[in-house]
Amino acid sequence: MAAGEPGDLGVYSFRFLPQKTFQSLSTPQTTSRLRQWSMLGRIEAQAFGFDQTFQTYRRDDFIMDFFKDPNVISNLKLLSESSGEWITLGFATGRLRKI
Repeated sequence: MAAGEPGDLGVYSFRFLPQKTFQSLSTPQTTSRLRQWSMLGRIEAQAFGFDQTFQTYRRDDFIMDFFKDPNVISNLKLLSESSGEWITLGFATGRLRKI
């Protein structure tokens, strides 16, 4: 059975899509509101693709696989609370926990 087919319960794999842009974040109206809320420069959108059909009943697996995937760990940007700098998830993996 190929990945993504019904009945396949393997681990989800993710790929970073750096070429994906989110034009809605750079419209004048959005920029103005982000500035008003002191969020301009403090929010960023990133895209990742995945290799299987999303199944609602596997949502917990999906989320855990996402945060454990090497492509996500090395590319997902987080805003550091202490420094205010953008860091990758790889620097913050000790904070990942299931709640």
